[in-house]
Amino acid sequence: MYLDNSIKKYLDDLAAKMPAPGGGSAAALTGALAVSLMEMVLNYTVGKDKYREFEPELSQALKLSQELKQKLSVLIDKDVEAYQKLSAVLNSQDNIAKEKALKDAAGVPMEICNYSYEAMKLCRSIMDKTNKNLITDIGVAAALLEAAYESALFNININLKGIKDKEFNSRIKKVIAPQAKEMAKIKQTIIKFVNAEL
Repeated sequence: MYLDNSIKKYLDDLAAKMPAPGGGSAAALTGALAVSLMEMVLNYTVGKDKYREFEPELSQALKLSQELKQKLSVLIDKDVEAYQKLSAVLNSQDNIAKEKALKDAAGVPMEICNYSYEAMKLCRSIMDKTNKNLITDIGVAAALLEAAYESALFNININLKGIKDKEFNSRIKKVIAPQAKEMAKIKQTIIKFVNAEL
């Protein structure tokens, strides 16, 4: 769908009077952009003598950043598909189908939150071990990850509002509440470090 298309096509459709892509898909793209920046920083660091002592850790971080980029990229289209399925049953009398579609629609931003959280922890772990000439890209990555997470959170909450399964809602909220707090703390740590290095 969009992943193999042009950026212009995606932005035009995002701006158009059409239901999808929307905020959830944009959140996934934002997360993918953040991890791509982290990957660039790592690519400029791995193999350099100055950072040789961190080579094993950074090589592993590079592999993880590539995996996270792929996972978040897939969600750009997966969110569009989930919304299309939800839209098809939203006004129907089939409550079972509606509940399933809402859960699926909440599941995609939940994945975005989880991957953004993993990426933020990775960003913190590499911030003081990578090429100092690219320190601002670490800061931009952290800011984008926070935006991706908070944007996905809006989409989780709007879907939970329509889900009648209280146990499902409670399970999601138990994960999100502590995760969101930790996410904000890690981001502040990264931004503080970046500003100190400027």
